[in-house]
Amino acid sequence: MYFLFIKVIEQKYKNDIFLALESVDINKASYFDAYNLDISLTDQIPILKGLFLPEEEKYEKQIIITAMVKEIKQVEEFVKILEESGMDIRNQEIIRLMTMPINYYFESGMK
Repeated sequence: MYFLFIKVIEQKYKNDIFLALESVDINKASYFDAYNLDISLTDQIPILKGLFLPEEEKYEKQIIITAMVKEIKQVEEFVKILEESGMDIRNQEIIRLMTMPINYYFESGMK
């Protein structure tokens, strides 16, 4: 079992990403809004404002998706579906994705 972490940088693809997760049987995922820390820091500390490029501001708000996956093959299929849908995830900054092995997992109420 693996922990899947996805950072959705380009929010206009949110629904496509949710559908792709469902289509490879990645269920019970959670998502929440997040903010780019670099942008948040420049807003709070004006002296840092000049250190970051203005075009980064469009990526201020991001989405984090987490899920448990049984096999890495599901994640590979997920990436393939995104590419086949026309999303240029190899060349554009749309998502960041990683998996981590889970050493222990407990789900309450599951037999």
